[in-house]
Amino acid sequence: MPQRLLIPLAILLLALLGFTVFPGRTWLQSDTQIYLPILERQFDHTLFARDEIALRPHVKFTFYDEITVELRRLTGLDFETLLPAQQFVCRVAGIAGAFLLAQALGLPVMGALLAAGVFALGAVINGPTVLTMEYEPVPRGFAVLLIFGALGAAAQRRWMWAGALAVLATLYHPTTTAPFWVALVLHWRLAHDRREGLALEASLAAAGAGLVLFAGLQAYGADRQVWLGSISPELERIQKFRGAYNWISLWVPAWFWQYPLLFAAAAAAWGRIRTAMTAEARILTFTLLVYGLAMVPLQYVLLDMGKWILMPQFQPARAVLFITALAGLLGTAAAWQAAARKRWWECAAWFVLVFAIPVNGLVAQLFTAGDWRRIGAVALLAGLGVLACRLPAIALPVALAAFFVIPQVGGVQASPRLHSAELDQLAAWARASTDKDQVFFFGDVGRGLEPGIFRARSLRALYVDWKSGGQANLLKDYGIEWWKRWQAVNQSKLPLRPLDEYRRLGIDYLVVRRGHEPPGAQPVYRNAQWAVLPLSAGTPGSAPPPPAAESTPAHPGA
Repeated sequence: MPQRLLIPLAILLLALLGFTVFPGRTWLQSDTQIYLPILERQFDHTLFARDEIALRPHVKFTFYDEITVELRRLTGLDFETLLPAQQFVCRVAGIAGAFLLAQALGLPVMGALLAAGVFALGAVINGPTVLTMEYEPVPRGFAVLLIFGALGAAAQRRWMWAGALAVLATLYHPTTTAPFWVALVLHWRLAHDRREGLALEASLAAAGAGLVLFAGLQAYGADRQVWLGSISPELERIQKFRGAYNWISLWVPAWFWQYPLLFAAAAAAWGRIRTAMTAEARILTFTLLVYGLAMVPLQYVLLDMGKWILMPQFQPARAVLFITALAGLLGTAAAWQAAARKRWWECAAWFVLVFAIPVNGLVAQLFTAGDWRRIGAVALLAGLGVLACRLPAIALPVALAAFFVIPQVGGVQASPRLHSAELDQLAAWARASTDKDQVFFFGDVGRGLEPGIFRARSLRALYVDWKSGGQANLLKDYGIEWWKRWQAVNQSKLPLRPLDEYRRLGIDYLVVRRGHEPPGAQPVYRNAQWAVLPLSAGTPGSAPPPPAAESTPAHPGA
């Protein structure tokens, strides 16, 4: 097959396997639980009139909501179709960028496809709690992949593409793109190429103008993101309770040492292959590695010590994502070069690092935890990687095989399955049988994520839930209100409060797991897992329960 056809088809296949096999994708299992109510209310202002999440949107400085809502108006498709479609396009852009960057690191076409496949496997960034390949279609995930597309284009001196992708990434999620802009500015300063400088200035101006324009057109809502000032002791307690991952002083040692170790490995790989790189790749990758490591102590100084209120919103330590992703790409290039010199043990060692990243996240812990399934998967893939260096024609099949080896041999499941038929039945009942303005509360799920799934599927407000508490990092007043509500309902744990207390809080329906209904309570709805208790005078009376259904995943591919 001609290379001009092989390369795009291979990139599409890598993106498709990453979308459907490993690491896969999810829906309403993480931050889409926050974004969906915001988007639904922007599309239909009669929805979520009593839900704090929708009334206090944090999307003023992103074009994510404008793009998605306008696409829905133009196409008539729902958000569950439009957001994954954007997610897939961004994954293709990111994998293509990884391929171009790998070529700029000195890899031939087949080696670059292997490196792109490694990138497509994704990685968990412990500590900052992000992913190189986000499972959910959220703006941060879109921006990361678009930035890798821009990075690959810049490493190949395709400045128009690099600028366009970087601008789009900035419009989706500005803070995620800061490391790329810093690296690009430094490259321009070192390269002294006025043509590159003009492209850089035009891109930065376009991104800045776009953000100002769209932020100006969008109302704040009931809350504002405060940038200047200190975090109060009360807000600090709330943020440390709900968003401990932001505070470097609260990281466990395994998280903290992961990034110096990966930096050292990536820097060693960079040193091994630096003469084979293009000048652009050399400067950009080294800058991103140093920037990523520097952000950990910087965030400690500015947040843990300085209590700057902007830092939980900016979260600069998330830049360690670039250390992790580049360790995989640089490690693949170093392995290929070691094979060219017949240093097979060195080649195998690099591939152990490369495949340990998507298999375990915490690389050092892989070899101390004694999980032999995962160790076996890494060893198998490392051996296949060495074989691909000897027989480049099989490099793409090896990359494709990794999507199956990691979950099947290694037993790695990227995300839990939270959806169930019973939860979807409950949401469908609420959507069809209750008023838009009525408020629900799940009284006994604690930190479970089921309430957020219910909110998005039923289009009904929640009084409070654990997932939405993460907005305390972004919105000060919301954080305080969330904490007050979370305490008022006993943190959604048993024992239940007297029903009159929930009623006085403005809750119309109390949802509990079957068997947790208070004695004498008459559910208005129940199925095999859930029971709904009416609290306010305006709620419907009791109705016969539907046939109980077995709990099965509603979205087995999520």
